[in-house]
Amino acid sequence: MAGTAGKPGRVRLSTLAGFALLLAGCAILLYGRFPPGLRYDEAPVPAEEWAATASGGIFPVTALTRYTLRRDDEVSVALTVADYRDGQRQNRKVTLYPAEPGNGAARLRHDLWQAAGEAIVRHTDANALFLSWWDDGQRIRFLSGREPWLAQPAAAAFSNRTERSLWEKVSGGFAPNPEASQRLARWLSMDADAAMAEIQAQLPANRPVYLLVCLDDLARLGEIEALSGIKLPFETARFPGGDMHGQIAAVQQWARKDVDQASYLVQQIPGAGVRAWRITTPEGRNTLLARLLPFTTSLANPLPQLQTVYQSGWGSYLSIYALNPADGKM
Repeated sequence: MAGTAGKPGRVRLSTLAGFALLLAGCAILLYGRFPPGLRYDEAPVPAEEWAATASGGIFPVTALTRYTLRRDDEVSVALTVADYRDGQRQNRKVTLYPAEPGNGAARLRHDLWQAAGEAIVRHTDANALFLSWWDDGQRIRFLSGREPWLAQPAAAAFSNRTERSLWEKVSGGFAPNPEASQRLARWLSMDADAAMAEIQAQLPANRPVYLLVCLDDLARLGEIEALSGIKLPFETARFPGGDMHGQIAAVQQWARKDVDQASYLVQQIPGAGVRAWRITTPEGRNTLLARLLPFTTSLANPLPQLQTVYQSGWGSYLSIYALNPADGKM
């Protein structure tokens, strides 16, 4: 079913359409099961469009493919995937956001990711290790050359055959062993202090380690839940209109409903009002995922084990934390 403006819906954004529409900044998210009639096509991106998409990486792009998602005969959204060879001459893929006119949300994401990549190159050692969800890890590698701890999805995260087929192509293949994905999903779903203790014990202590989170990671809740076996108490709603003051008041009222403490974050969508998220239980507010993202309760209670070293604009769309940085700052 479709989400209703201004009304929360339990999110199952493992669905192909739900994730893609969120990335596109569209006003409507699809919830529930994989929508019937949804399919995808793939085609090479015309050469004249490469400059608007493939800029910003430190490796030359060798191919660009556009995956167009369709429901019935209506175009839903397009994902643009670049092929390239990294510094070890390994073939890689990465999903990029085109910086083309008329696509404000994609252009904004393109610019924010490019700025983050430039900051990583300037301020981290070449041997830095980044802990993030797999698609973020692919962009980290492409934009900075730094090594991601996780860069391939796990097939077990996708129950639908069409969805699994798409993400296998988009990502360049599933990880041969799902253990890293399962471990990260479990950490993100755990109490933050317990998760940090495991991360500090299991990640290398002899190299700088950073954690990167993105607001779009909330679109991966379905994957995280499938791999961790934990249902996370996160809800989302859209608040249309151009009156930011009125939108925030409505978000706060919604966030306080039926909970003991309001915990929410707001992301403004160009031309489509705001998208808000709330957490409905104390346990949910204390998960590592919640504590890393800019929820109101997290901003007032930062994790002492981590140092915030970079945050982008657009409501802290991208945040980077240092676990054991080489110089303590970015």
